[in-house]
Amino acid sequence: MSYKLEDVSGIGKATAERLKEAKIDSVEKLANSKPEDLLKLKIKGVGETTAEKYIANAKKMLKEPESTKKQSDVAKEKREDKSDLKSKVKPKPKSVSKAEDSKLKELIKQQAECNIGLVGHVDHGIY
Repeated sequence: MSYKLEDVSGIGKATAERLKEAKIDSVEKLANSKPEDLLKLKIKGVGETTAEKYIANAKKMLKEPESTKKQSDVAKEKREDKSDLKSKVKPKPKSVSKAEDSKLKELIKQQAECNIGLVGHVDHGIY
């Protein structure tokens, strides 16, 4: 069974059109391509990680026949993909000792203040 590029998870119409212009017109060609090939196309929003994800999704799609894949499995994979992205985005909090914390507070107290004001009236115009 042949698949469209739009069937690959994450690829929309615009990205599929750009891939087709570059002679990557099937899921099989996408699965056999390298991330560098996709980066050369300069598609907006497609970096190295996204290119690798597209290729991995295409390979996964070719390995599993569509008839064996259930809708619940598809929904589960989407949730797992989203949870993976959320876990990668969270920065680790830095642990600050009490001594460093007190030094920072003292440094902030020593900072100079500068008040900037603007004199005029709304009717005076923008100049």
